[in-house]
Amino acid sequence: MVAAVWRSGGTWVLSGCLDGCLSVGGSVATALGRQRRAAHKPAALWRWMRVPADGSQAGSVGCCVTLGQRCYATRQAGYLHHYGLLKNHEAMLRDASRVESYLKALEACGSRLQGATVLDVGAGSAVLALLAAKAGAGRVYAVEASPAMARVASRLVRANGLVGVVEVIPKHLEDVTDEEILPGSVDVIISELFSHFLVGEVGLPVVTRAKARFLKPNGLVLPSFARLSLSPFQDRALGVELRTQRNFWRSTDYYGLDLSAAMPIAEEQARKQNVVDLVDPATLLVPPAESPFHELNLAAPNDPESWRNISFELTFPERHKNAVVDGLCGWWDAEFSGVCKGQVPVLSTAPGALPTVWVQCRFLLDRPMAVDATARLTCSCDLRMHDARDTYHLHLVLRNHATGEVRRTGPIELGNVYVRRSAARAGFRPK
Repeated sequence: MVAAVWRSGGTWVLSGCLDGCLSVGGSVATALGRQRRAAHKPAALWRWMRVPADGSQAGSVGCCVTLGQRCYATRQAGYLHHYGLLKNHEAMLRDASRVESYLKALEACGSRLQGATVLDVGAGSAVLALLAAKAGAGRVYAVEASPAMARVASRLVRANGLVGVVEVIPKHLEDVTDEEILPGSVDVIISELFSHFLVGEVGLPVVTRAKARFLKPNGLVLPSFARLSLSPFQDRALGVELRTQRNFWRSTDYYGLDLSAAMPIAEEQARKQNVVDLVDPATLLVPPAESPFHELNLAAPNDPESWRNISFELTFPERHKNAVVDGLCGWWDAEFSGVCKGQVPVLSTAPGALPTVWVQCRFLLDRPMAVDATARLTCSCDLRMHDARDTYHLHLVLRNHATGEVRRTGPIELGNVYVRRSAARAGFRPK
C-alpha cells in the first residue's frame, strides 16, 4: 500500500502504511526488505517510521522530508550523506592521536594478526582495514553503509594493491549475508564508531552485533575497553555565553510583536546543548588524572540491546579549593587490551592529552552550586538511547552531600552540539 504524502508549510510529510511501498517525490521503493537495503536503513528505524494505514493524520507522522538541496526521509540518511563526504573524513585522518593509536594496536597484535581474518565495522575510507592488511592480516572485510564512502574505499584498496586481501562490503552490518562473511569466521573486529562522550553516534551496539554474529570464540575486539570520565568545572562566562546566544528572543518590538515570552524556552534549550570544547585541564576542579570514571567492556556484551541504557554513579575526590560548580566536563579513553606485546595502547580524549577531533564535552547545570573543597560530591549519569537510535540523551544529577543540595541537567541530546573551540581551531595538525 502506497504511503500518502501531503505538504504542510514547505515540508513534505509521509503518512499511511510503509509496509508495502514508499513514495517520495516520484521515487518509489517497493517491498520493505528491498526498501531497507536500497536506502541503507536499519530495521529498527523502519519500525519507528511506521504510521497508521487508515489515512488519519493525527498521530500518523512517521518522518518528514524537508525540501532543499538534499531531501532525506530520516536522520539516518542524513548521517550517511554527511559521512559520504570526504571533507568529513579528512579531519579524522589528520588526527595523529586517533590513527596512531590504532596503528600501535595493530602492530602490538604481532603474530596474532598474521594471516588473520579481520572485520572493520563502519570502515569509512577503509584506512584501518588497509593498515590491518599491511600489518599482516590475510583477509579484511571493510563494511561501510555509505555508498559514496564505499566507492572511495574500493578505490583506495585498488590503489594500494590490496585487491584480494581487503574486500569492501557496501552495506549496513545487519544486511551482510552469511555468504559474504561466514558467521564465526572473524579473528579480529576493529572499529572506530565513537563520537561525543564516546556513545554519541550509537556505535557500540553495532560492534556487539558484529561480535555476536561473526567473531570466533576467544576472538579479539579492538578497542576492548573504554572509560567515561567526568570532572566538575567553574566557568560563569560559559553560562552567560549560552544565554546571550538567544538574545534575539528578548525582542519586544519585532514588527510590533513581543517575542520575549519565548526567551525562557530559548535559554533552556541553549543550556541543554552539548558544548564541544577544547578544555584547559587547569579549569577543572578535579584534574583529569584524578577524575573518576566508569568503565565499559566493549567486548563482553552479546546483546546489542544491552547498550540501550548506560547508568552509573561517580564520587569525586576532594578539591583543592572552594568553588561554584557551573557544570561537568566529560571525555573518554579507549583501551586496546588483549594485544599480544608491549604496553597497552590507549586513545585518550582527556583534557591535556594531545588534541583529537573529539576534544571534550561540557554540560551546564540547571543552576550553579556552591561546593566546599572537602564536601562529598557525587554525580549520577544516565545515558538513554534515542528512540530513533541515532544518538543518546544524557541526564546528570550532581549532589552535594554536605548541604543536601541537588543540581541537574538534561536531557541533553549528545548530537545537539555547540562547537565552542575545536581542535582544528586550536591549531590541531597531524604529526
